[in-house]
Amino acid sequence: MIAIILAGGTGTRLWPLSRTMSPKQFLNLGSENESLLFETYQRISPIVSDSDIYFIGSKDHEQELTKQVLQMSAGFSEENILLEPRSRNTAPAILWGLSIIPKDRWEENIVILPADHLIQQGEKFVDYIKKGERLAQQNRIVTFGITPDRPDTGFGYIEFGKELDVGYEVSKFTEKPNLATAEQYISSGQYVWNAGIFMASIQCLIDSYKKHCPNIAEAFFPNIEEREAPNTKETIASIYDRIESDSFDYAILEKAEKIAVVPIDVGWNDLGSWESIYQISPKDSNGNVQRGNTLLQGCSNSLVFSKKRLIACVGLNNLLIVDTEDALLVCDLSQSQEVKQLVDTLKAQKREEYQFHSTVNRPWGSYSVLYESPGFKIKLITVQAQKRISLQRHYHRNEHWVVVTGTAEVTRGEKTSFLTENESTYIPKTEIHRLRNPGKSSLEIIEVQQGDYLEEDDIERFDDDYGRIDS
Repeated sequence: MIAIILAGGTGTRLWPLSRTMSPKQFLNLGSENESLLFETYQRISPIVSDSDIYFIGSKDHEQELTKQVLQMSAGFSEENILLEPRSRNTAPAILWGLSIIPKDRWEENIVILPADHLIQQGEKFVDYIKKGERLAQQNRIVTFGITPDRPDTGFGYIEFGKELDVGYEVSKFTEKPNLATAEQYISSGQYVWNAGIFMASIQCLIDSYKKHCPNIAEAFFPNIEEREAPNTKETIASIYDRIESDSFDYAILEKAEKIAVVPIDVGWNDLGSWESIYQISPKDSNGNVQRGNTLLQGCSNSLVFSKKRLIACVGLNNLLIVDTEDALLVCDLSQSQEVKQLVDTLKAQKREEYQFHSTVNRPWGSYSVLYESPGFKIKLITVQAQKRISLQRHYHRNEHWVVVTGTAEVTRGEKTSFLTENESTYIPKTEIHRLRNPGKSSLEIIEVQQGDYLEEDDIERFDDDYGRIDS
């Protein structure tokens, strides 16, 4: 069996912990001490070898996705990681994954899983996957539906049709019904939630793409009869520029003929809101969920999350409090679905907090904003071994660099020099400069910026190892 793990979501409902550039699949939100991405890999690894597991994510998350995948197992290489140049939803993402599978393996089954869901009963989940293989071998596309425990309006529903040896034929899909309809579905016992987990033979899926969404199929397979698919970065970028966004559900599942569903009960949760985090988390005797540095007195049925500083609460009920280094969220726990609209407002106001944490990952390392005030900003910059930032200049700010640990190779104009711990340099505005770590361990510097404009877009790049040249 082959597996594709879809890792490109944004998780805006879990702000401020999950953000556009560090979404929930990369965070520890489940019952273990690993990220949801790692837990997804652990669930499927008993029946799929590392060399047959592929990850599809966003180019925007390249550093974090690559780091986590390569930490999972020595069996992975960067060839297992497909980075979409832009978001086009799940239909193009899945077909790109299918297109890189060698054509002599197209009769094999492939399972497709989201990376940002919680499944608490991993061994039981694998048993259901094995059962689904029997249906996939009948040239069916198999979905895995979650046995519902409540009439939830936030999920799509799948209605049972004819009973099969394993599972059922699919009668129809319904997208997010109203509450009265959801209650009818639950009482009928004929519906399950659509979990976004699919299985079929590769040949069956590619045939379905060719029949039901030929525009996407022809983009990835211009010579589909010869089973030749382009996969260079330039070609993939060109494909993503011209195809339309479409979901696998709409493009394939709702149109294909032989669709089956296997109901599963595995402790599933899509972690789509802070309320869902509350529901799956261990609680104290007063129904509170506490994570991090917290102290509660006379509180009940609340979720309090602290990344660093002490959060002390008195006499609260049914509240959500999430505190990170640069943002604090306080709301009624039952209103946590509305956090998405709050993030939309932050985005409209061009507030960086919707996108980044105070620590921002870059291809060469990361930076953390330690303090900022009008006219100056202090950062801790970490450059990984043998990495360097772009050759660049700024028009509105001066920079002072102080080496904390490691050795820095500093380019200023035409001159290059080396700085070690406790040594410093000054970069005046408009001077072309570059910072490189020539060592084998991380380089850390304190950067003090001074100027009338200190935002990240005050930068002109002349040379960059990661293709970020300004035109």
